[in-house]
Amino acid sequence: MSGAIKKIFEQSPESYSPKHKPDILAMAEEATRARKEMAYSVKSEGGGSYIDGVPFLKWGQWLDNSYCGCITALLNATGIPISYEEVMGLSGVCWQALMRDDWDPSSQMPQNGKLCEKNVGDALGISVYTLSDEKEIVAQAKKSIESGIPILLVGGRGAPEWTLTCGYAVENGQDKFFGRTYFDCQHYEPTKKTIENQSPIVPENEIFTENNYFYQSGFPGLIPSALTRFYDKKGKSIPHKQALKVSLETCIMMFEHKPTESHKFGYDAYDVLISGFELSDAEYKEKCGNDCYHIGSLLDARHAAYVYLENSIVLLDGKNKAILTEVTKIYKSMVDNLLAVVPYNETTPVFNGTPDFRSATFTVAQRRKELAVALKGNKEFEKQARILIKNVLENWEG
Repeated sequence: MSGAIKKIFEQSPESYSPKHKPDILAMAEEATRARKEMAYSVKSEGGGSYIDGVPFLKWGQWLDNSYCGCITALLNATGIPISYEEVMGLSGVCWQALMRDDWDPSSQMPQNGKLCEKNVGDALGISVYTLSDEKEIVAQAKKSIESGIPILLVGGRGAPEWTLTCGYAVENGQDKFFGRTYFDCQHYEPTKKTIENQSPIVPENEIFTENNYFYQSGFPGLIPSALTRFYDKKGKSIPHKQALKVSLETCIMMFEHKPTESHKFGYDAYDVLISGFELSDAEYKEKCGNDCYHIGSLLDARHAAYVYLENSIVLLDGKNKAILTEVTKIYKSMVDNLLAVVPYNETTPVFNGTPDFRSATFTVAQRRKELAVALKGNKEFEKQARILIKNVLENWEG
């Protein structure tokens, strides 16, 4: 343990207790009950069915990972009041750092690296599954919708981001599925009129129900046999303390992931960002696209990490409880470091308004230098956090 961290640890309180019941315990209580009360009703229309009231998905609300954002909305629809931060924590996405040398936005898809996705279902008593045959996928999707449970898939409409299918209709003897994507807000305008300098609205024949669900031309999604997932089957649940351990183990594993031909992970991903922000203006403009999205994704993940840890401390006792309290502070410091240089509203929210995901945030060389310094500081914080997390895991009880 470094001297600085040791000093902080020695000054920490012996115990920590949130002033309210942590989300992780509240949602655990809900998840263990039989699903008798769904959050939204199922209605029939157009020869099909739809789940009424699933809200719009949108970047810029500290819900910026489309995978975890969709899972959160899906589980909330089933009556499980789980938070986005809990999903980010249980799945391990909150610990990730991912980059490609070409700064392509696809690098941020969590499945590019190591995760503990199954941990979310295990913590809630849900057996998440996929199907290989497209006809079976279509039939099961209808059953899932009729039971009030959306379907998770990639590329339902537009770019290959995670999306939710929330309903289906039958038109001219053909099934048409519809639902929510993170791109909907780019194309939706309540008065259904095209506004100058905005993307065209979705055609009338591609808007379904009063919820304004959009037609999913990409259903059943990209690589449906692996990425189209169902949440309508019960499974055996594990204790939430065990789920926390799985998440913390994944936190360590992610930063030990060796680079692949296309992706860098952990400290190597930090180095890609740092070296990019240290380039000259000309080199930076040529190489470093989607910069707002990458910083916003990292910022959103670390924000979720400290909230998840803050709510999970109650699961531990004694020394481990105190150590995890210090880890929580370290992740909060990572967020503060980035926010001191770049306001949150200049990062991932740009996805909601422009097709090329660029803004003026990093065009000023001085700001890029400051951001490189902040990232170097956060890289050291990452190392310190993992020293403490390894300490917790080595002294795990029960």
